[in-house]
Amino acid sequence: MNNNKIALVVIVYGKALEDALTIQSLLGFERKLDYLLIVNNGPTVIDENSAVLSALVQKHHHVVLENQVQNKPLSWIYNDFIQQYDADYYVLFDDDTEINIEYQNMLFTVQGIDIELPKIISMSDNVQYYPLVNGAIEQKDGIISNAKEIFSIGSGLVISKGVKLYFIENKMELFDSHFALYGVDFSFFRKINCIEQKSKVFNISSRSYINHSLSRAEKEISEWREKERLYDLVLTLKYYYSYAELRILKLFFKKILGGKMNDALLVLRTAFNGAHPRCISKVLHD
Repeated sequence: MNNNKIALVVIVYGKALEDALTIQSLLGFERKLDYLLIVNNGPTVIDENSAVLSALVQKHHHVVLENQVQNKPLSWIYNDFIQQYDADYYVLFDDDTEINIEYQNMLFTVQGIDIELPKIISMSDNVQYYPLVNGAIEQKDGIISNAKEIFSIGSGLVISKGVKLYFIENKMELFDSHFALYGVDFSFFRKINCIEQKSKVFNISSRSYINHSLSRAEKEISEWREKERLYDLVLTLKYYYSYAELRILKLFFKKILGGKMNDALLVLRTAFNGAHPRCISKVLHD
C-alpha cells in the first residue's frame, strides 16, 4: 500500500447526482479519495444539501461541489483543478463512466507512472476504442513504449504531479484553453507527443479499463454535436497543423461547395476568433 494523494474531478452535466453513473461508482469505492471535486456544469443548480453529496462526504476525505451552470469549458475545469489541488495523481472523469474494482486497485497502488490510460470500452457496443498508440488500439497491459503518437479520451485519465510540474516549469498549460469540449483531451496528448519527440520521456502505461458512454460509438450524430466537432476541427488545424491557413480555407470552400453556408461561416468565425465561443473571454484577456 502506498500513501499517494489522489485528487479526482467529476464533471456532471444535465443530470442529478443520483443519475450520474460515475457518482454511483464513487459511492462504492473501497478506499477513500483524498480530494473529490464535483463540477456541476449546468444547466440547473445541484443542491449542496443533496443526500448523495452527503453520502460522498462520508465516503471520501475532502469533497467539494462547484456549481458552474454557465457551462465552464472542460479545458478550464481540468487546468484549474490540477492547479488548485496538491496531489500525487490527478484523475479526470465525466458523469457516465463505470469505475470497476480493477481500476480502483490500479489507482490506489500506482507507482512510477506519469500517465495512465485506461482502456475505454464503449457501453453501447462493448467494443474497445482507446487508447490509440501509433494509430492502433492498444490492447496489451503494461508500459507503452516506442510510441510516436498516443491519443485517448479524458475520462479515466490519470496524470502525475511530475507531469504537472514539467508543464509549469516549461510555462505550458496541460489542456488547451482555446477548446471547450471536443478536442480538449486530444490537445493534452498532442502536447505529450510533441514533448516526447523533442526531449522528455514520460512513463505511460495502460493497466486498467473502464466502461464508458462514448459518443463516437453512437450511430446518430446530432446537429449540435456536429457543430461542436467542427469547432474542434478548425481549432486543431489552427494550432496543431502546418499550413493552417490553407487547410482552413480548404475546409471553408468544402463547406460552401457542399451547400453548408452556416458551417462555412462557423469555420471563418472560429479561425478568426481563435477559440471556441465559450473560451473567447480568456483569449481576449491573454
